[in-house]
Amino acid sequence: MANAKMTETAIANAMKKLMKVKPFSDISVNDIIKECDVSRKTFYYHFRDKYDVINWIFNTDVVDSILESTTLNNWADGSLKLCRYIYENRTYYTNVVNIVGQNSFIEYLKNLTRLQVEKLSTQACGHLKIDKDDKDFMIEFFYNAFVAVFTTWIKSGMKDTPELIVKRWKAIADKSLENYVKIMAK
Repeated sequence: MANAKMTETAIANAMKKLMKVKPFSDISVNDIIKECDVSRKTFYYHFRDKYDVINWIFNTDVVDSILESTTLNNWADGSLKLCRYIYENRTYYTNVVNIVGQNSFIEYLKNLTRLQVEKLSTQACGHLKIDKDDKDFMIEFFYNAFVAVFTTWIKSGMKDTPELIVKRWKAIADKSLENYVKIMAK
């Protein structure tokens, strides 16, 4: 297991290094394996493609700890941790956020955000019951809003600090899930 993690980290570090000097679209799997000195077979044993490497980096560096620890009471803390991480690695993530297509970072972010919002919406419902369509609407609304604001922030050069962007999100979103559930409850 330790060897697998070391190999994945070496591949990820090679990708990060290459993205400092080349756009993602110009980086091939061959470039990555040359940079970290692993075989093509080894690369594909650990990753499906170069997009998978991008998603692994994000998941390993930040997502696992945020996803597991976020609750309705502390979601802004996780958002702040995420924004600070992206901000500290802004050169890398400014490039990554512009990658489109299957297995792209944005698609990965959407899936993770959907899981997070589903988790929070279940907590917001508590003992109250709302229709599945109403719950699905709530999840869709919040996850689309978060992903849109988050990607716009990154694409616009992260002019606002992580603290300011999360303060704005919190001002709009705090208690919104709970309020929606109260209104829509049967």
